[in-house]
Amino acid sequence: MNKRVSKSDARRARILDLLLGGQEVPIKDIALKLDVSLMTIHRDLVELEQNGAITRVRGAVSAEKSVLFESSYLFRSQKQIEEKKRLAKAAIKFIEPGSALAFDDSTTVYQIAEYIQEITPVTVLTNGLPMVNRLSTEPGVEVIALGGKYHRGFSGFFGLQCEQVASRYIVDVAVMSSTTIQGASLFTQEEQVVRMKRIMLKIAKKSVLLVDSSKFTYSALNHIADLSDFDHVIVSKDTEADTLKSLRSAGIAFELA
Repeated sequence: MNKRVSKSDARRARILDLLLGGQEVPIKDIALKLDVSLMTIHRDLVELEQNGAITRVRGAVSAEKSVLFESSYLFRSQKQIEEKKRLAKAAIKFIEPGSALAFDDSTTVYQIAEYIQEITPVTVLTNGLPMVNRLSTEPGVEVIALGGKYHRGFSGFFGLQCEQVASRYIVDVAVMSSTTIQGASLFTQEEQVVRMKRIMLKIAKKSVLLVDSSKFTYSALNHIADLSDFDHVIVSKDTEADTLKSLRSAGIAFELA
């Protein structure tokens, strides 16, 4: 039994590796590359889809985001890593030791954990499970896990319980990212994500938004907030010049990292 499970896990990991390029891959091509039956691949894809790791469209499969579906935490955590580190490092200067902080579940904000010792002691409220795990062993960091319903694809907690708990706090700084930027506004695919980010904005005395270059590439369905709702907007210097020009034309104040 253990051996069979191990083979399944290894095969699903290989499927995700095939999808890291961000393109849709026909299901039959995956079966050929892995030298297994279509029935076996379909079982793997059902499991990966239930975990929020992939989406299936028209006989193909993708790990990339779309208007209606966000890509999985695992997929996003391997993209724009250096950009995200620069953004996280730039966000540190807006945080004073002794602060209470709200960190969202994004893979961008997760990178702040690498620099957390520069601002300790701090208290961190977060709905992101990787952030909870990462900060749990950091000296000088008190972690408040917001709890609620666990979403595998986002590797975070959402839902009514999570929202109610978060809304009872007041923090000095909230640091967030978003699925996509369209015009001068933030959008995402999931309504539950919208609610959590809006609550973090509401409970924070100061807010910081981190934006890597990929955020201007995609579309999403649900409006979260406007860029002007944030006290500080930090944008990756890898962002295309025309996009930066459009932001300036819209009157958005931001800094590059």
